Formats: sequence, structure tokens, C-alpha cells
Amino acid sequence: MWRDAYGRSAIRALQTLILVVAIGLGVWLAVTLKIVVLPMLLALIIASAMNPIIRFLRQRAGFNRVWSAITALLAILAALAAVLFGIALTVRNEWSDLAQKTQEGVNKLVEILTGWGVPLDDTHLNEYLSQATEFLKNSGAESSALSGVSVATEILTGALLTIVILFFFLLDGARIRDFLVGFLPERLRERANEAGRASVHVLGKYIRGTVVIAAFAAVCDLIAMLVMQVPLAFPLAALIFLGAFIPIVGALVTGLAAALVALVAAGPVASVVLVIVVILVNQIEHHILQPKVMGTALSLHGVVIIAALAIGAHEGGVAGALLAVPLTAVLWASFKTFRDMRDSAPHPLPAVDDDEAAPAVQA
Repeated sequence: MWRDAYGRSAIRALQTLILVVAIGLGVWLAVTLKIVVLPMLLALIIASAMNPIIRFLRQRAGFNRVWSAITALLAILAALAAVLFGIALTVRNEWSDLAQKTQEGVNKLVEILTGWGVPLDDTHLNEYLSQATEFLKNSGAESSALSGVSVATEILTGALLTIVILFFFLLDGARIRDFLVGFLPERLRERANEAGRASVHVLGKYIRGTVVIAAFAAVCDLIAMLVMQVPLAFPLAALIFLGAFIPIVGALVTGLAAALVALVAAGPVASVVLVIVVILVNQIEHHILQPKVMGTALSLHGVVIIAALAIGAHEGGVAGALLAVPLTAVLWASFKTFRDMRDSAPHPLPAVDDDEAAPAVQA
């Protein structure tokens, strides 16, 4: 009964259903335990991006694994603190003005479109604009004190967990990988090891490339806004930099928000010019910068990226949107590596990754 075409199709459908259920349970468990899962994923991504620095400190600078991990961790914390403090200081001082200018820009755009005969539902549009403006101005200030304390505690706990887990990833990343691979059958260990190396490579190139692309977009848009004398140029550039960490849509959406501010402050011509600059920068990123700085790290179709962003945002909010694309890229790279090595003959694995090997002096 199970050997004809229909039976084989039924078996394959049942296997697919079991796989989908298993993935769904994994996603549900990750969302339920997000206070641990998110710090672990963030630490893994940052550690992968720092892999070349760890290699340099161990192989060229002569640091042992403890001091190389401590040095890399302190460098990461200092760089993140400087960037986040600068962005927060820039945006915080002019946040209310930014929200007001954005609302005025939307209202002016609606007025222009209505004048051109484009039908718009004023009731619903004004309701959405009011809600968005109140959120931007108050930034959640209307929530209760208990909720604010709970969120602050969760953020602090997540930050501390991220730092601790990141230190151990920097210190013993190769050993942790070898420990996990050791649970697999002998015939699968080499493929799993290579898939792990591919994951680290993809994550590292993705994060380093995203930082370069985000900086490029922010600087180009900042220059255009300064030339056209658009107010709030620096906080808008900071938002564009942060938005660029969400592929495809992030920098584009924040750039269009900057164009709305330009529409109010400098007129339609400046707004149109800024929109053109944003679109040109976006095209340069996707067709020139991304292939150069990322290579095959983000070899995903745009539809897959949009779907991953939607699922990540739905399940994990902003953090889910930020993590969805790199995790999808990692899963795809690992799957391809595992699949391509299916017919290769296994051979003994090194105790430590060649790329992560420390010099003779170890802690």
C-alpha cells in the first residue's frame, strides 16, 4: 500500500508535516524563552563578527585565549557604548521636533495628493497619524510605572546575559562547537563541523558588511540633507543608520521619513531630491556594496528576506526583525554545506578550528 506513487507521496507529506510541527515547536520555545534565546543569538552574531580580531590577537599579537577574549570583549563594549550613546544623544535632544516635523510632512503630503485627486480616507488616516505621533512624542511614557520597571529589568537582564555569553563564545567558541558536534554520529561530524564554520563565516561577513552599508547610507543621506539645509539632519541620519540593519526596507523607510521632514522644512523640490538620493543610495547598496562587502553571506532572494522579516517582526518584534535575516542566511548556508558534503568521505576532525587556533602559548 505504501510502495506505489500515492503511498510514497503520503509518506513524504507525513514527513513534511512532522518537520513543520518540529520547526513550529522550536519557534514557540524560542519565543517563550526569548529572555535567554535573544541574548544567546546576539552574542553568537557579535562573536562571529569578531572572529577575525580574535584570530589576529591569538596568532599575530601573541595573546592567550583568555586575554584575547577579554580584549575583544572590552573593545566591543566600548565601541557599542560610544555608538549607542552618540545616537541616543543626537536623537533624544530633538525627538519631539522630529516627530512633529514628520507629522507635518505627512499632512502636507496628504494635502498634495488630495489636490492631485488621489482619494484618501481622512478619518482613518488622521487616527493612525495621531497614534503614531503620540507614540513618537511620548515614547511609551503613558505605560504604567510597573510596566516600565519590568521592561527595564528585562533589558538589563538581557544585556548582562549577552555580555556573559559573548565572553564565553569569544573564549571557547571552537570548544563549544566541538562539544556540540560530539553528540552527533561519527559519519555526520565533519559535515556538521563545516556547517558550523560556514555559519560563523556568514554571520561575520553579514554584520561587518551591514555596518559598512549602514554607515554609507547614513553619510550619503546626511550630506544631501546638509546641502539642502534640512533641519534635524543628524538625528535623521542616526535613524537611517539604525534602519539599515533591517535589510531592503529599513534604510528606505527611514530615508523616506527624512524626505517628509524635508518636505516641510525645505519644500517639495528638496523632498524630491532627497527621495532620489535615498533610492540611488539604496540601489548602490544592493548592486555594488552588498556583493563587494558581503559576498555570498546574504545569498537570499528578496522574497525570502521579506518573508523572514515579516515572520521575525511578528514573532519577536524589533529584535525578531533584526535577527530574522542573518539567522535565515545562516540556516541556508549550513544546509548547503551539509548537503554538498553528503557524498564526501569523512576524515578525522582537528581538535580546534584552524582559523581559530591559538599560538603555542595557551592559557
